[in-house]
Amino acid sequence: MQAPTSSNGTRSPDPAAQQQRQQAVVDTPPPPVSPHPQQPEAYGRLKVRAADVKSFRAKPPTLLEKGTLSGKEPKRLIFIGDIHGSLKELNLLLCKLKFKRNEDQVVLVGDLVAKGPESVGVVRRARQLNAWCVRGNHDDRVIRWREFLDGPGATLSESELKSLEKSGGLPYDDFKLGKDHYQIARDLSPDDIAWMKSLPTILSLPPPYSQWVVVHGGLDPSKPLLKQSAEDVMVTRNIASSGPTSSRDEGQAWFELWADKMKGLSPGSSAEGGADLNFDEVHYNKIIYGHDAGRSLQLHPLTKGLDSRCVYGGQLTAFVLPGEKTVSVTCPNYDGGSGSDGKDRRRRRRDSIPNAKAEPMFTLEEGEEKQ
Repeated sequence: MQAPTSSNGTRSPDPAAQQQRQQAVVDTPPPPVSPHPQQPEAYGRLKVRAADVKSFRAKPPTLLEKGTLSGKEPKRLIFIGDIHGSLKELNLLLCKLKFKRNEDQVVLVGDLVAKGPESVGVVRRARQLNAWCVRGNHDDRVIRWREFLDGPGATLSESELKSLEKSGGLPYDDFKLGKDHYQIARDLSPDDIAWMKSLPTILSLPPPYSQWVVVHGGLDPSKPLLKQSAEDVMVTRNIASSGPTSSRDEGQAWFELWADKMKGLSPGSSAEGGADLNFDEVHYNKIIYGHDAGRSLQLHPLTKGLDSRCVYGGQLTAFVLPGEKTVSVTCPNYDGGSGSDGKDRRRRRRDSIPNAKAEPMFTLEEGEEKQ
């Protein structure tokens, strides 16, 4: 039977068929509601996929580098603790040490950046000094940010980055736009970041200081040097039952365990129990490190912890070889107290850093004796 037609020739709706369609709509269950809002599939001008953003991983750091001397042996090695953007204090310390460029070699234990006011300036000063340096955990975060911003994050706006941070879509959990590291990563020049990316996590020193090794955090005494984890070396404070940890509340201080291992054994010794020490081809037993502001300056026979809370109103400390002398300057509390909520810190830094595009180096030999 044909459906009735109207006077203008169009077919009238079938009342029975229309009722069936309406009932089907009523009987169809609604789609399930996701407990999490769905992320956009793409971001930025070039439509970077959210999956590519989340899965990004920066190039891992070099684990070990052996320091080499170009030219004559320096009269002094000057090891300096965590600077954290305290450029003025770095220059004051060099001045107090009567630093001479053609006689001294500066060695930095990492964490050049973040928390203090002049992170970019400290990086450029280190480059100008031709300093040896290891990568700290704050340096590493800036490097990872920059690699991301030069990669899949290149076309993302700050609002899109904030959206990704809120939804857990950024590649690393420690990527926070409210922290200094993001803006520092943007401010560094290509030459600055290339220098930072070249920094190893472990630096073994050349003769006559080949017993000494420099790290930022600490070492696992149960492993040989070449079996250490680069990530752990940057953050270790204690050794817990599960392994190295950045917490001081678990296990025992790594440098105490290191001293126990080294007791009664000299580098390269074949004394009984030597196999348990896992010495590799780099014969070392003395470690210089930073990172542990909670314990502040730690000077033990085999380990020298140089983080003396510079950025928290403590001191910036240098340790000098030969002679094992320490020299310090007092620092302001850049990170604590009123006005330290991050925004103020970034404002102070922006007011004082060299212009990133101009890439000026420090022409005034501040903190250096004239040659």
